[in-house]
Amino acid sequence: MGNPKVSIIISVFGQLEHTRRCLDQLSETLAGKVDYEVIVIDDASRDGTVEFLKGLREPYRIILNKENRGFARNNNLGAREARGEYLCLLNNDVFVRGDWLLPMLKVFREREKVGLVGNVQRLSNSLRYDHMGVVFSPGGLPRHYGQGFLHRPFKGETRRWSAVTAACCVMEAAVFEQVGGFDEIFINGCEDIDLCLRLALRGYFNYVVHDSVVDHVKCASEGRKTHNLRNTEYLLDRWGESIRRDQALSDKPLYRRMLLFGLLTRPWTIFS
Repeated sequence: MGNPKVSIIISVFGQLEHTRRCLDQLSETLAGKVDYEVIVIDDASRDGTVEFLKGLREPYRIILNKENRGFARNNNLGAREARGEYLCLLNNDVFVRGDWLLPMLKVFREREKVGLVGNVQRLSNSLRYDHMGVVFSPGGLPRHYGQGFLHRPFKGETRRWSAVTAACCVMEAAVFEQVGGFDEIFINGCEDIDLCLRLALRGYFNYVVHDSVVDHVKCASEGRKTHNLRNTEYLLDRWGESIRRDQALSDKPLYRRMLLFGLLTRPWTIFS
């Protein structure tokens, strides 16, 4: 049996019901469409997740951590074990639907120097969106474009963005290895932004397929935001000057549009 085309890597810490639903949705949407494997790394869960994962068979491959290692280290580990040409990084609180993966893979056939390919993410059990790509503020901070939107612009487009979230994204396994994967100095935050910026430095482009839409609970895992301030400091120390010089300038029109939408519809998010 040959290697699969795609290795789907899922880092799990608790939230068993989310994991069940995530895996069920994968099976439902990918059956008969693409050859894939699923590598699940359990990050020392304490809620019965380990017992559930031990009962899974192909296409699942299970890695059980004895201690909590975090998103970056887990995905790097999964990537080293992966056999697919492409890596699909997926949070266990992301629920895929429809034809979500094949349009993302299509980008690699149609474009050159493709880095990360992301998609549109809608907040689970909500009419609002959370991610359509990442833009940078004038000060260098990353923001999800489309956060809080009730509408979905750029339908039908595959659009280039400064960065995309790794909650659901695809990239070539060889390129992930070439750039060194995630920098493990980041703990559960900003590692995806750092990766996108390193890819851009090497001449790669990051895209969002705007007709690939998934649902995201967002920040479901315990301790997800614990290291946010530290991660942001690392990011700005490393990239702040270059972001303000490059990405923040090119992102200015979209950033202003996003601020205007927030000011008109959800002013408490702008001034909080």
